[in-house]
Amino acid sequence: MRLIKWYVAIVAACFWTTAYGQEDAPVYRDMPLRSKGELRVFAETAAFRGPQNLTRLEVYTLIDARQLQFVPEDGKYVSQIDFELSLQDSAGNPTVQELWTRNVSVVNIRELKQNGALVRDIIAVDIAPGPYKMTLTAEDIYGDISGACDGNMRVRRFEGTELVVSDVVFASELKKAESAGRFVKNGWHVVPNTTRFFRVGKPIQIYFEVYNFKVMPNNPNDSFVLGYSLLDTADVVVKSYPAKRLIKPGESVVKTEVLETEGLSGGAYDLQIELFDRSTREHVRHKRKVFLISDENENPQLTEAQQEQLRYFQTIHHIASEKDLGLYESLPTQDSKMKFLRTFWKKLDPTPKTPLNERLRDHINRMKYSDDTFTSQPGKRGSETDKGRVYIKYGPPSERDYTTSAAIGKAIDTWTYEKSGRYIFIFFDRRGTGVYELVHSTMSGELYNPNWQDTAF
Repeated sequence: MRLIKWYVAIVAACFWTTAYGQEDAPVYRDMPLRSKGELRVFAETAAFRGPQNLTRLEVYTLIDARQLQFVPEDGKYVSQIDFELSLQDSAGNPTVQELWTRNVSVVNIRELKQNGALVRDIIAVDIAPGPYKMTLTAEDIYGDISGACDGNMRVRRFEGTELVVSDVVFASELKKAESAGRFVKNGWHVVPNTTRFFRVGKPIQIYFEVYNFKVMPNNPNDSFVLGYSLLDTADVVVKSYPAKRLIKPGESVVKTEVLETEGLSGGAYDLQIELFDRSTREHVRHKRKVFLISDENENPQLTEAQQEQLRYFQTIHHIASEKDLGLYESLPTQDSKMKFLRTFWKKLDPTPKTPLNERLRDHINRMKYSDDTFTSQPGKRGSETDKGRVYIKYGPPSERDYTTSAAIGKAIDTWTYEKSGRYIFIFFDRRGTGVYELVHSTMSGELYNPNWQDTAF
């Protein structure tokens, strides 16, 4: 709660003093990916041993269904998401391109908007080990919005003679499977926790596999010792779990585990798996990042207005450079993102020696105005529309000309800015629903389409 109070104080005062030392993002980080674009998508991967010396890469996706546009069909409401997964090798050569569709249906739209629903999916590809660039795109077909996750990864090798542990799948659901299904692996129903976030006090559920045991068939006590621990960001063990001695079932083994988190603080941790083969004396460690959320990091004691201001403070994608935005989204913890935002807004303060940050104040006012004013499709805030983006980035226009086409009765809204020149933005209500899209602008870096009327009607 102390962190949240600090955030609210920052938004209210628009002032801070602590700097954040930025570093270039590493080429590869084993972290979940978050999309850029209007459709918010999370993506996660896990690698396992595949056929013929290949690695089986599983890609998991997560989308909040409240973002999607639903249309009525046969007494229910349906939505369609089109996915595309592409992988390029280190030379930039395309090695994988997969296209698939996920259909979502609900009976009650109101319940969906009130309670929410998560759309999870999975796809698996068999590829050679090595470095890759992955791009995953999801498009809401009826809502005409999309999002794309990009990241670099190093796909691990599991073939050979050395004892090795697969990637860990952090699970939202983990139980013995009663039948075949989308998320069934080796007899287990494993629904991935795509963000790797768990609440303190709730168990961390994991699935993984171990390969290349040397089996001693004449030794009935041929066994291995398996242990787990959580390490903090300083690589110090903060919690150890009792080790277990297990008989080898064969050359490989499937393992699941439920690890308690009582007494831990919220933050980023490394889950470490440690394995010791008692026959061959082989010793293996494998780590993967996981995040714990404590009640102190939640917002339940904030007023609705304070929570809204906090969201405005954290929403920088309309005004940040691609480099800054990429760095911000790659940061693993709330604390590190907080430090980044403090420095980001301080750099934009036109009067850094005064208590008030006028740029942050204007940003908050523009966000609120956009949410309150600009009509949006269901599941999308006014600040996320084309008008909202332009208003937040450039402020209120110098002039505004609102007209209606006599030919088709649809509205055209033209904004003019006079800032070191004269620039226009033309928004068109293509569907006649009150949702405007940007069709042309003379501002550098914006959509330039002077012949937009040729295709608009």
